[in-house]
Amino acid sequence: MKKNLLILFLLVSKLIFCQEQFNNEKDLDNISDYYLTEVQTEIDDKVTIFGTLLTPKPEFNKIVVIVSGTGKISQKAHNYLTEFLLENNIGVFRFDKRGVGKSTGAYDDRPKTYTTDFIQIYSKLKTLELIKNKSIGFLGHSLGGLVTIQAIENLVIPDFLIQWSAPIGKPRELAKYQVKNGIKNYDKYIISNSIEEKIQILDFVHDVIDANIDLNTWDIWKTLLKEARKKGFRRNQFKNYISNYFVEFAKIDNTEIYKNIDIPTLVIIGKEDILVDPIQSKVELVKIGNPNIEFKAIDELGHFMTDNSTDQKTNEIYDVDFLFKQYLVNWINELNK
Repeated sequence: MKKNLLILFLLVSKLIFCQEQFNNEKDLDNISDYYLTEVQTEIDDKVTIFGTLLTPKPEFNKIVVIVSGTGKISQKAHNYLTEFLLENNIGVFRFDKRGVGKSTGAYDDRPKTYTTDFIQIYSKLKTLELIKNKSIGFLGHSLGGLVTIQAIENLVIPDFLIQWSAPIGKPRELAKYQVKNGIKNYDKYIISNSIEEKIQILDFVHDVIDANIDLNTWDIWKTLLKEARKKGFRRNQFKNYISNYFVEFAKIDNTEIYKNIDIPTLVIIGKEDILVDPIQSKVELVKIGNPNIEFKAIDELGHFMTDNSTDQKTNEIYDVDFLFKQYLVNWINELNK
């Protein structure tokens, strides 16, 4: 079982938000119109993270740090949004995940690892003389939104925050949402012929994790085996779900962090997002009741702020809708007025 846990990490790390490496990224068409400053930081003797700050040539006062979602995503991702921000006099910093692009080491974007890498590269970015006295915000997409909120939990506080298609509260709830939507991501991990029973199994596993929050994955597995007999579930129905990745993910609850945020925050999502539930996001934020947080759901758009029919294997997946881009720019420009 312990060996299986390690193998499963490699299989499930791309599933949470359904993003893989599709070679669908590209440089900006007009990259020579902007200043480029490379940033790198050494995590350990095997891992170095690389990023690039792009800034407009005219005077500017705001920078957005983009933290991408799940998958082997490099700093070339989100090219359309990056270009639009730069055209509107907003600097952009992007970075390669470990094991992707210029960054070295074995690919690993588990939330804790990804957050550590992000905090380190952001700390290096902050040492640049040219960004002193600039207003800097985090823009976290999907899993990147979990990373930005965990960075804030670690007292790495930006001047503003944008959470794009990022789950609020307990992000594990998106598993049930995806199962209900007929998405097949979890078919090998939660085994049942009925959607209803899959939901019951997920609730059972999550309840056991909550009741044993300090246990490691192996001990949680042993506890689940004992409790499953009482519930009538078979071990093969959930054994593949009990990986380090899923257990770590299931333990996350960012509710208190959102309650305590005291910086301008925008939570933005497409109403047609089939990976993260826009209705649940709004409900959670209403419960949280933080006046510093604005919620915006945009009609007819999916998880990437494109139409859900857009081919994820092409660069068009990053060609985000104009209304989304313009809303971000307007919101950023209204800050500190």
